[in-house]
Amino acid sequence: MARRKRQYGSGSLFKEGGGWAIRWRELEIAPDGTIKKRKCYEALGNISRHDAAEILRGKVAAGDGKQPLRSRVMFRTLVGQWQRDVLPTKYKYSTQKNHRHIMEKHLLPRFGDLPVCEVTTAVIQTYVTHLIQVGYAPKSIDHIHDVLSAVLRSGVKWGHLVANPARGVEMPRLKTVRAKWALTVDQAVALFEHLPWPKPRTMVGLALLGGVRRGELFAFRWRDFDQANRCLQVREAVYEGTFDEPKTDVSVRLIPLPEMAVELLQTWQSRTRRTAREDLIFSTVSGKPISPNNVLRTWIWPACQAADLPRVTWLTFRRTYSSWAHQKGVAPKVVAALMGHTKIETTLNVYTQVLDGAAREAADRVGSELARIGQTAGGTTTLIH
Repeated sequence: MARRKRQYGSGSLFKEGGGWAIRWRELEIAPDGTIKKRKCYEALGNISRHDAAEILRGKVAAGDGKQPLRSRVMFRTLVGQWQRDVLPTKYKYSTQKNHRHIMEKHLLPRFGDLPVCEVTTAVIQTYVTHLIQVGYAPKSIDHIHDVLSAVLRSGVKWGHLVANPARGVEMPRLKTVRAKWALTVDQAVALFEHLPWPKPRTMVGLALLGGVRRGELFAFRWRDFDQANRCLQVREAVYEGTFDEPKTDVSVRLIPLPEMAVELLQTWQSRTRRTAREDLIFSTVSGKPISPNNVLRTWIWPACQAADLPRVTWLTFRRTYSSWAHQKGVAPKVVAALMGHTKIETTLNVYTQVLDGAAREAADRVGSELARIGQTAGGTTTLIH
C-alpha cells in the first residue's frame, strides 16, 4: 500500500537512525528585517510515532500564525532602534545617560553580536551569574538587568520576541552595601558652622530644611521663592546643565519653609549679584548651573573633615530631612508630599491638599531641629532661638 503523503504545510515525519525526526517551516525575521520562512529540523530520538506526530503538530501550529517565532535581527540593531525611538521619549535626561552608559559598557559587549532570538533566559542567567562572580553589587546587577529587560520588552512589542526572556531570570537578593545614615542635630550644627558663609550654608540649609533632590535644589530660580508665603515652588530639575521636568508628577510641588530657611535665602539674595526672576538662586559666575559634586568637593567635604564627620552626600541631607520629620511625628503622607514621593500611599496624588495646614506645621517642626544653627556675619555666629 502506497504511503500517504502529508498535506503541504503540515511538516514531515520520518525515520532517522533508530528514532524519529521532524521537519517543518516557521516564520522568522531575517537579519535585514524582512520576514521569511525558515526550514526547521529536530531529531526526536527513540519515541513512538504517535508522540513524534504530536510534537510535529505542535511545532506546525505554533508557526502557523502571522507572528514570526524568532528574529535573526542583531541585538545591537534592536538597541539602536530603542535608543532612537524609546529612550528620548520615555526617560529623563539623567536616566538616558545612565542607560546609555550601561548599554555601552555592559550589554553591547556581551549581547551586541547575537541575534535577538539567541538572547534567551538561560543566556541572560549565565551573564547575571558572571556579574555576581566578578564582584558586582546586587543593585548594580539589578540596574543592568532593568535596562536589558526594557530593550527586550520593546523587542516583544515590535514582533522580534514572543515573550521577554529577561523576566524569568533569577536575580541576586538586593542588600545594602553601604550603611544608610542621617545627620543628628549636633552633627548638622557642627557641619553647618564649618561651612563658609553665605552661599554654601544656604545650599545646605535648604537641602536640610526642604528635603529637596539635588537636581531640584540647583534648578531653583528667584521666581520660585515666595517670601510672603514662605515657600519654594519646585518646577524643574537640572542634571549636568540640562533642565527637565522633575522626577515624577508629584515632584512638582510647593515646599513651605521654616523661618530660618527664609532668612538664609533673604541673606543670600542680598549678597548675590544675580537676583532677577529668571536667575538661578545658585549659579556659577556666568549664571550657569552649579555642579552638585563640585559643591561637595569644594565646600561640604572639607567642612565634614573639619567637623570630624563622615562624608555626606546630597542624599544624606534628604534622608536627614525625612528622618527628622518622622521623629517629630509628621504623618508619612505629609512627608511624602513634601519630598515629592509617589509610593508612600496610593491615595497620595493631590499634594496641594496637605499644604494648607499640615505641611506648614511639618516645615516648622523640622525647622525647629536646627534652631541652634547660626547665621554668620563677619565670622561671628549668631544663634537663632
